[in-house]
Amino acid sequence: MKKYLAILPLFLPSLSFPTTFSAEQKKTLVDTVEREISRQYILQENIPATREGLQKASESEAMKQARTPKRVAEVLSKVLEKHDKHFGVRWYDQNTSQSQPKHENWFTKLARKNSGFNRVEVLEGNVGYIDFWGFDQVNDASRKRVEAAMALIENTDAIIFDLRNNGGGDGNMGRLINSYLFDEPTHLNSIYWKATDSITEFWTFETIKGKRMVDIPVYILTSKDTFSAAESFAYQLKHLKRATIIGETTKGGANPWQFFQLDDAFGVVIPIAKAINPITKSNWEGTGVEPDITTRKEDAFNTAYQLSLQQIQKTAVNPEQIKEVKEKLELLETNQAS
Repeated sequence: MKKYLAILPLFLPSLSFPTTFSAEQKKTLVDTVEREISRQYILQENIPATREGLQKASESEAMKQARTPKRVAEVLSKVLEKHDKHFGVRWYDQNTSQSQPKHENWFTKLARKNSGFNRVEVLEGNVGYIDFWGFDQVNDASRKRVEAAMALIENTDAIIFDLRNNGGGDGNMGRLINSYLFDEPTHLNSIYWKATDSITEFWTFETIKGKRMVDIPVYILTSKDTFSAAESFAYQLKHLKRATIIGETTKGGANPWQFFQLDDAFGVVIPIAKAINPITKSNWEGTGVEPDITTRKEDAFNTAYQLSLQQIQKTAVNPEQIKEVKEKLELLETNQAS
């Protein structure tokens, strides 16, 4: 989950050479990354395999061919991601002009771009649809955006959340949205923190601004790119039997991470806590969230829309809505057959 971010200063011998990176510098970096993972990584049982992977990487042809610190970081990241998709080694160019813009922070980008909400609308047949690419931090601005989005669909008869391109973010945003879908306090998730040997529980918010939509069907669209807090949102609603997941198995990153600064040029991202679902007593780390209905990413929307309309068709009483639903279903079925 991208929300857990901190900088802890650790210092290596100078590694920030401008254009080349020696074999000795590579070894120092690998050893330091390995040592920090051994100290901080939440999944202690996976450390031996991770250390072995790092040592093999240090002797690999790809590492021998890596001439620059940037390329060395890329090689190490690729190896580490095989063991945990939240792992990563970062390099920062010390020769870049201070006036040149740096890489934009995930949450800065979310705040600048409507908290990740791309599309919120009521589809034909009275189906609410929300497409968003990230989970923003919960603050006054993002809360107002959620309130506006949920207000637009509060009188719909089904909801589709599109997370196919959602890279995650702050799990508290998932709590906020989930709070519109339950009428009683609901335990969504827990986090075990290695550093403090403690557990934090996450429940729906007691108060929200807007209508609670507790009885209508909910569908969540996923893909292999759905990650982190977006996976948590889907996993929670799936096991609470509050939503039907449609699409592809998600990426498989469950555990909160922290950024550790190694020196002026390098840092490493390490998962330092573990998600624990109150129902499964487990999480989706490494396996991803499996859909209830498996489809290609491209077909997930039409499948969810069709199911939504079929459910509405069973309960609709307004003649115009019944007609609208019937016509839309016929169109979807015709397009599916062609």
